Amino acid sequence: MRIQQIDIDKIIFIKKEYSNSMYESIKRIGLSFPIKVIMENGKYYCQDGHKRISAIKDMIDEEDYQKRRK
Repeated sequence: MRIQQIDIDKIIFIKKEYSNSMYESIKRIGLSFPIKVIMENGKYYCQDGHKRISAIKDMIDEEDYQKRRK
């Protein structure tokens, strides 16, 4: 397994519903496990972590994530 940091906007995923507790946990402590992706034809596809990406994308939209990164 190779761990590589990529821009979240480059990951193709299916938007999923997630619990408020997951959202709050990610906001408070971040991710405990990396999101698994595969690369096919130069594109990154989510294999595991659709709910986590959905929560992070919502945080970005609500600017919670940007505040945490500063």
